[in-house]
Amino acid sequence: MEKQVEPAFVDLSLLDENLQLQEDGIEVDIVGPTNKSTGLKITIYGPDSSRAAKAVKELTALIEKEAAKEGDPDVDSPDAQRRRSIIYLAKVTKGWNLPPVVDGEKLSFSEENAIALYTRYPIIEGQVRFKADRRGSFIRG
Repeated sequence: MEKQVEPAFVDLSLLDENLQLQEDGIEVDIVGPTNKSTGLKITIYGPDSSRAAKAVKELTALIEKEAAKEGDPDVDSPDAQRRRSIIYLAKVTKGWNLPPVVDGEKLSFSEENAIALYTRYPIIEGQVRFKADRRGSFIRG
């Protein structure tokens, strides 16, 4: 029986590549209800990026501020949780390729417009969230 030799080191370069891709961001091609591309591509940062860490800190501060309001029964309501979830998603959004038209208005990229877009269109929010929440989305393949 042949004895297997253990490697002298572990190569973590793939993890470095993954972290860099999370910092650079990836494009999410938004599809419509017919499962065809809408032409809108939204670029997002990864869950381990410095931007995601900053977003978590900002959201934690917001939650603490909301919780400090005495007598606010809405702090943990489903609507409040969804709103905070959308705020996080907007904070990890880097931009989009073309301005989407909503109610006849072209939306240039901003955090506020990302919040408006994700709030108005759950189908877009869901696709972006699916990619943003998965480290596997940030692996070149």
